[in-house]
Amino acid sequence: MARTAEHTAVAHLLQLFPFMKATFRGTLAELAREWRNARASHPRLVALVAAIFVAVSAGFTIGGIWFFTSLGKGLPDTDALHRMTEMDQATAVFDAHDQLAFTIYKEQRIEVSLSEVSPNLTRALLATEDQRFYQHRGFDLVRIGSAALVNLRHGRRAQGGSTITQQLARQSFLTPDKTLHRKLQELILAARIERLYTKDQILELYLNKVYFGDGLYGAEAASRGYFGKHASELTITEAATLAGLVKSPSAYAPTVSMERATLRRNVVLQAMLDNGAIDRDAWKKARATKIALHDTLRASEPHGQYFKEQVRREVVDRFGWQRVYQGALRVFSTMDMSTQIAAEKTNTDQRKASEANRAAWKKRRRAAAKE
Repeated sequence: MARTAEHTAVAHLLQLFPFMKATFRGTLAELAREWRNARASHPRLVALVAAIFVAVSAGFTIGGIWFFTSLGKGLPDTDALHRMTEMDQATAVFDAHDQLAFTIYKEQRIEVSLSEVSPNLTRALLATEDQRFYQHRGFDLVRIGSAALVNLRHGRRAQGGSTITQQLARQSFLTPDKTLHRKLQELILAARIERLYTKDQILELYLNKVYFGDGLYGAEAASRGYFGKHASELTITEAATLAGLVKSPSAYAPTVSMERATLRRNVVLQAMLDNGAIDRDAWKKARATKIALHDTLRASEPHGQYFKEQVRREVVDRFGWQRVYQGALRVFSTMDMSTQIAAEKTNTDQRKASEANRAAWKKRRRAAAKE
């Protein structure tokens, strides 16, 4: 029955085709007659309209060619894409006992492999930033379309459509300008990155490059700076907190606003639940857990500031600014950190005692004056 209906429909279309063809030809013939009549009665006007049409068409053609040609200008070549793995890393300065005393850096980053990052963090990031990461080839048309619909419905940019690969391309090579030109360049770069690197390599690069706020770049530095532990040791609630920072580090950093950080963390946890990354029991437990901050990355750095500045100047003079601030040098100094901390404590105690004595002396003077 269905097959008969299909055959009948096809037959009707075949019968209509000659009619449609004849109608199209008739329309073209009518337009040709109108054009000839117009040329005969208003030759100058027709010539002007034709010239304007040709000029506009040429303008659009030239503009289109220029626009698409300009997309390739300024984009990195293949060698530059291969150098994406080279990241700025802090120079570490050690004391006389080979203990880390302080760091000198442009970006506070500690590079680690993907295997050294907790699966909790990778699942949290994929749930919020790119659920179809392992299916697309650089950009996700489904995500882009969905984001466009959401933005149209809200009348503003409420949701982004960038994949993790696009974000990596933007962080590594492009400006943050929100223009069509830059967005198309981002898509081109993302596709090229996907051809050069495996998915796991892209994810590892992203986890080491992404900014988590508070001067912390990459998963390892963020884990130590916020929670005092390695990235491999992150719990679900800690991982969700870090994943929530990617959208807007300055707004959601727990060191800026614990309330906003907690609300954003809960959004990530919900996405993980909806995506099947965690079960309901884990979701409930993580939501009920308070965010506890503990910075072990920079805990000892307030000490020895004058010594640190002297070391910084000497190594910059010897090796250059770029190598010191970005080259992950290991510098061994004569500083004894335990002695330095003890000396600073003694100095602080003496200053407090001196201030207390001065306050007591002023109090006695005021009392004597009243007598």
